[in-house]
Amino acid sequence: AVLFRRVSGMSSSSSTVVYEGWMVRHGRRKIGRSFIHMRYFVLETRLLSYFKRKPQHKMPKLPIKSLHIDGNCRVEDRGLKMHHGHMLYVLSVYNKREKHHRITMAAFNIQEALIWKEKIEMVIDQQQGVVSPDGNTAFSSSQQNAGVENGRKSSSSDRDSQYSHEEEEEEEDNHRSLMRRTTIGNGPPESLHDWTRGNDTGISDQGSPAQVFSRGHWRLVRCQNGLRIFEELQDVDYLARSCSRAMKAVGVVEASCEAIFQLVMSMDTTRFEWDCSFQYGSLVEEVDGHTAILYHRLQLDWFSAFTWPRDLCYVRYWRRNDDGSYVVLFQSREHPNCGPQPGFVRAHIESGGFNISPLKSRNGRVRTQVQHLMQIDLKGWGVGYLPSFQQHSLLHMLNSVA
Repeated sequence: AVLFRRVSGMSSSSSTVVYEGWMVRHGRRKIGRSFIHMRYFVLETRLLSYFKRKPQHKMPKLPIKSLHIDGNCRVEDRGLKMHHGHMLYVLSVYNKREKHHRITMAAFNIQEALIWKEKIEMVIDQQQGVVSPDGNTAFSSSQQNAGVENGRKSSSSDRDSQYSHEEEEEEEDNHRSLMRRTTIGNGPPESLHDWTRGNDTGISDQGSPAQVFSRGHWRLVRCQNGLRIFEELQDVDYLARSCSRAMKAVGVVEASCEAIFQLVMSMDTTRFEWDCSFQYGSLVEEVDGHTAILYHRLQLDWFSAFTWPRDLCYVRYWRRNDDGSYVVLFQSREHPNCGPQPGFVRAHIESGGFNISPLKSRNGRVRTQVQHLMQIDLKGWGVGYLPSFQQHSLLHMLNSVA
């Protein structure tokens, strides 16, 4: 089913319509259970509304709900929500002067949510009078450059204002009026290391004596299945037997960042098509739209008759950067609803995740660079005496990029 469509070449009777299509209404009833309904959304130059059915021009109907769009409106990126196993990417549009009056909408994939987000922000910019004749936002390039100068890649899903608190109050208020993108996500959880930021930061947590601080230098180990496999070089002479070195796989995939991100975030049967180390996964707790606690069982093929199966309980955090790249971070975490399971050895992820970055297209084909990093301790009494088990299992997981 087509969930939405672009509106172009509209007739004079519907010239005010900027975008329209089917989206998901997501909410929670008074008894506590969540619900989803398909609703037809219509975005006009000054109005966002939704209907139970597609409105007909000959017989117009009153919308279920509508929101007047002006320069005080904001688009709140609420991130990812789970509903009976289905992933929903939620947006909330509201007026900052009347925050109680808002419209919440969602999509089953992030491409649709991003398109609606861009369209609504464009209408907000038009009301602020900051859109150039070619349709581009006048401040977007300078804002993005400022984000790159302040720190490698600024994030549109969880960053705070980039302007100094020492500026004059009037100028600061004007700048902040242009920052329309916010989220309910509180940024990465504490102690969760973001290995994608810079090359001079360590993979491991310095606060733990079992983990080793490193400078982020890498050595090419092998090339296989179209991937480059790297191993992190440590600045120490001794590394605990149970603690493996961080390794990462780098490959180029002919698909969009959004499509790859959708696959990486899925924990359903579609994961069997590309992740040969996946056996089972479930959601333990949804912290917010960008952070969740997950339970994961590994499918390792190294002498499975003699080794106990492994499982994981870890926190997963994600964000989308302004350059269109996606970052997904993993780290093991204890949770009262995810205790040790009988028949499984609980492995420990020191650090891990995906960095999904867009590349220039070649011969009209979309290309994306995917980096998959893992530093994992598989635990068990035999891991320290059988290093081949640790390395084989780690390569088994990294090969999912291919």
